[in-house]
Amino acid sequence: MQTQSTDTHVVIDLREPTGQAQRAPLAPKSRVQLFTAVFIPLALIYLATATWNGSYNTDTLANALVASEIATDGDVFLEDYEDKTSRDHNRVIAWVVDSVSSATSQYPPGAALLAVPFYAVWPDNPTTDTRTVAGQEVDFLVPPIPPAAIATALAVAAAMAAMALALTEILTRRDAVLTAYALGLATGVWSIAADKLWLHTGAILYLAVGMWLASSRPLGSGLAYGMAVMTRPHTLVIGVATALGRAITDRSSRVLLRMGAGIGIGTVALLVFNYIVFGSLSVRGGYRLYLGAFVHRDNGDLLANVWGAFFDLGKGIFIFSPFLLMLLPGLRTAWAKAPAWARGSAIGGVVYFALQLYTNRFSGGSGFWGYRYPLEMLVALTPLLALAYFEWVKPRPVANRIFVALVAACVGLHAAGAIRCSLYMC
Repeated sequence: MQTQSTDTHVVIDLREPTGQAQRAPLAPKSRVQLFTAVFIPLALIYLATATWNGSYNTDTLANALVASEIATDGDVFLEDYEDKTSRDHNRVIAWVVDSVSSATSQYPPGAALLAVPFYAVWPDNPTTDTRTVAGQEVDFLVPPIPPAAIATALAVAAAMAAMALALTEILTRRDAVLTAYALGLATGVWSIAADKLWLHTGAILYLAVGMWLASSRPLGSGLAYGMAVMTRPHTLVIGVATALGRAITDRSSRVLLRMGAGIGIGTVALLVFNYIVFGSLSVRGGYRLYLGAFVHRDNGDLLANVWGAFFDLGKGIFIFSPFLLMLLPGLRTAWAKAPAWARGSAIGGVVYFALQLYTNRFSGGSGFWGYRYPLEMLVALTPLLALAYFEWVKPRPVANRIFVALVAACVGLHAAGAIRCSLYMC
């Protein structure tokens, strides 16, 4: 993407940079080997540190409830929670809300669907938990947590393996694997997305798969991005931006049409789901967010929100993954080297996070370690960030040593967070 200035306007050119090298696609056997080299070790690590018992926090419990309900009754309606939808239960099951038929989760179903196969084969033996809210004890049912834990660990491990496969288009296989491990162990991908069944768990899987399939299966890629929309609706901007970049990279309008068709299917599916469940043909679904709230935001000072997202001592992305700061000077070089699809993905990721910060507080609540809202952006930016490292940081020996030390420290930091949360201390 090149920028041309005139006296009156700036034109952003997404054309492929001249001389941009494209690596040959991997043979099927090599793809399997690379996928396995990333998936198996990370799956074992994630399974060992995921939360297996105890009460999930309100966000992840809502996803587990819906997954269990789909597996056992074939719908998303939570009849046992009909008396728990008022704000009186805000700290117990905050995101179980009213629907056209019964209680249900306010969230789209994309993340919950990951755990449905595991709940389908797991004994249906929910337990009763009790919490005190406003001086009163509230009893509520909790589904078995192990199916959600297994789904979470395997989904995130698969996401990192898919990311490695996507990166082989611009990196060597070794560098692609190393990048996937850094993303999977030195960021909130481990301590949050691989810990409990968050919406981020599903979103990063679908985004990574979409990125991987875009070079060979544009319709499949679009469907994966469509599933991301079915999980975090505003990831739509990542899918659309990547599709535009991919079409430019491949010089093919057919790629754009096929990816767009897949994304469109996911978007329409979300609208239909929300109409059936909430009686509203909208992307909002069960969220308490309206157009007026978007236009007249009430989440405090926007600049403070942005600052907190990056530098807050308890939630900032540069505090919990400081090695990312060292990649910033290399972004200009990376941008010049990056194919258009990587640029499009990066633009989509930044726009996604801007929307997130505009519509919600940066902190993301509680019940987790570090930052969670930037995770989808981080996944979308990974190709560009990887090029920033290999093209700018790695050739500088001192900077490279500092960078490697920071990554190692971040692995330890997020390992501590993952273990802490698995012991129900988040």
